[in-house]
Amino acid sequence: MKNEFAKNGYYILRNALTHAEVDRLAGPIRAAFSGGDYDTYQKGSAYPAPGIHSMGPRVLEEHPEIAEVSLAHPAIVAAVQELFGEPATLAQYWSIMRPPGAGISDKPFVKGSTAHYDYKPWRCVGSYVKWMFAVVPFVDYTETAGPLAVSPGSHLETSLLPSNGRVHQVDAAQVPSSNEIRLVDPSLKKGDVVLMDGFLWHEARPNYGNSDRCGLYMKFHAKSSPPACGPTIYPSAVHDILSDDVKHLVPYHRGDGRYAAVRDEPGGGIDEARLVIEDSDEKVLVLGNDTDGWQLPKFAASEDPSAHILDVCNVMGSLVTQTHDQLGLQLPWLSWIIDLSEPVKDDDTEEWRCRVYGHRLQTAAPVLKSANDVTRQHRWMSADDLEEVNSAGLLECGPGVLKWLHMWQKEEDEDGSPVTRSFGVPSTDVEYYSFNQNGNPKGTYRIGEFDENGRPAPADLG
Repeated sequence: MKNEFAKNGYYILRNALTHAEVDRLAGPIRAAFSGGDYDTYQKGSAYPAPGIHSMGPRVLEEHPEIAEVSLAHPAIVAAVQELFGEPATLAQYWSIMRPPGAGISDKPFVKGSTAHYDYKPWRCVGSYVKWMFAVVPFVDYTETAGPLAVSPGSHLETSLLPSNGRVHQVDAAQVPSSNEIRLVDPSLKKGDVVLMDGFLWHEARPNYGNSDRCGLYMKFHAKSSPPACGPTIYPSAVHDILSDDVKHLVPYHRGDGRYAAVRDEPGGGIDEARLVIEDSDEKVLVLGNDTDGWQLPKFAASEDPSAHILDVCNVMGSLVTQTHDQLGLQLPWLSWIIDLSEPVKDDDTEEWRCRVYGHRLQTAAPVLKSANDVTRQHRWMSADDLEEVNSAGLLECGPGVLKWLHMWQKEEDEDGSPVTRSFGVPSTDVEYYSFNQNGNPKGTYRIGEFDENGRPAPADLG
């Protein structure tokens, strides 16, 4: 399995689930689509009208039991963790419903024309560098229903670059035009599970048949490869139902109904964010004074109002805007360090969650000015300085700040294990990226380079 996966970028677990297990999994998901309880639901274009209808983890709140035949299925967990060589974390729980006619446009479909891959620095479910798909088809993915075609070996076109001491750039393969892409149909059947490297090019083809094409599209990332945008928040119901040996699959969850979903607007349950902003001399920005104390910059956090279900929990856009307006700093990227959560005081039914990100400037400490040209009281402190003000009781969340800084500078997680961090950007920055979709010149696009305006560097069109 390992050799085939490494060579081709995918491996098929034939008959991993019984038909009864697939039906048990599919039942609540199909019912949610029929009842309009899914994230892309819109009146006038809803299922069963042709389209690509999708649903995030909301089904897990009312039906956590389907975890047993999906994210926690023994065959899936064992294979994923064997291929990783380490524990896995659930990154995405996404159901796609393609009724008859889905994917058919006014122009004839050309094989390879929708080929893409899912490494995306603007998404919580795509901003990591060691991860894989686990796709569970609910029906046979026939030529008529629409195969999930894959491009063997295409994952090898993308390269992870050495760390700069904090994060890794990626030379991301540019998906070329359709006539330059080799795709094969793995003939997925009901009960099969295909595991795909996250950098593998693939394509979902149109449904020319007369019945629905539906399946579950899960993503797992290795524990050592955290999502740059931060993790997706799941309903606590699914974490609670898992046995102790697999609870590590869903470490990020809430029990107050505020998990990743699109209702009236996108919301992922992130209330606040704090920023570890380093300059080129490894000094960290803190706000305050020696009388009242010092703190990391912190802001209210929210998603972009137009965010897709797969963008929910990426709150970077709100943070970089506030950082610019209030501090005069332009942060083109961030990378997740840790999530903090605790019950809201005097209310055991509500929770508070704070997301901590890191960023390293390319220059020495600048003087801060807000959009109103008002200079904020601030200092750029070394690790020793922070230790000193913490000892004096003048650093808000002092032990936490010192821990987060250590994690950031030493490229470790909260347990002290090495991690491979990457670049995360606001979900609205998708407009600057085209490397991962059909129609590019051959070559690579470097994730982690930005222009003088703080925008992702333009692609070299050759």
